[in-house]
Amino acid sequence: MPNRMKWLKTTEELKQARSYTGGLNGIRGFLDSGCLDVVRWHDDFLGDTIRGDATAPGLYEVVTGVDGAINILADQENGIAEIRASDGNGADNEYCGVSLPELAWSGDQYCWMVARVAVDAITTVKMEIGFTDVTTDAGAVATLATPTFTADDCALWVFDTDDTAYWQCAGCKATTAATKIEDGLAPVAGTFEYLGVALEDTSAKFFRLDANGRKTYESAWMADAITKTVQLVPWIFVQLRTGTIDRNISLDMLHVEQMRTNA
Repeated sequence: MPNRMKWLKTTEELKQARSYTGGLNGIRGFLDSGCLDVVRWHDDFLGDTIRGDATAPGLYEVVTGVDGAINILADQENGIAEIRASDGNGADNEYCGVSLPELAWSGDQYCWMVARVAVDAITTVKMEIGFTDVTTDAGAVATLATPTFTADDCALWVFDTDDTAYWQCAGCKATTAATKIEDGLAPVAGTFEYLGVALEDTSAKFFRLDANGRKTYESAWMADAITKTVQLVPWIFVQLRTGTIDRNISLDMLHVEQMRTNA
C-alpha cells in the first residue's frame, strides 16, 4: 500500500526525520501541506465566534438532540472551542456532533485528520472522533460493544462508557463492521491529547499523541475499514450517558489533509 500522505507531522517527528535520514528526503513529507495538489484545512479556533453553527450556517455544521452547541471560549491559550452535549442540565443520550459541512474527503485520496481534544469527565459519556459519511446522525456508531452503526461508512476513535472505559477504534465499510481495535487506551479527564485517523483506500490507521505532541500509540492498519470512494467528513461528537449532567469536549485544534487527486 503506498504511503501517499505524511500524516504524522509534529516537531518531534521532524527532529527524528532530520536526525535519522538527513537531507531533503527526511523532511519532504513535512513540506507537502503547502503544495497545490494537497487539500488542507486547519483551525486553531482563534477569534470571538465559531464560523458557522446550526442557526447561522457557515463553515461548521452542528447536529444536536436538544440544545448542544459549539462555541469558542474566551481568552484561552492557543484558542479553544467547546462542544457541549447540552446547555446546562442534560437528559440521557443528549448529544452534539460537529463537522465540516461538505462531504469532501475520501480514502482513495489518502485523507487524514487529527484533533487535539480534552473531555471534562470520563464517566457517563460517549465520544467519536474521525471520519463519517453523514453530518446529521445522532452518532455514527449505534452500539460500540457489538458494534453496530448508524453511518454506512465511518472510521473513528470511539469512547463509550456504556461499553468500556477506554478508547476503541471502529470502522464500517458499506454497513459491514470491521474488526475493532481495542488496546486499552484510556483518556484522562481535563487532559489534552491528539487523536488522528488516516485512510488509505479501504484501510484505516489510528494514532494518538500526548498533550505535547509526542506519539503514544499507532495502530496496525485496519482492513476493510471503509469504502474508499465514499465521500466523508471530519466528525467530532459527544453524548451524555445519563441524565442531569454536563459533558463537554474542549477542541484546541482540527487539521485535515488529502491529495487533490489519487493519480
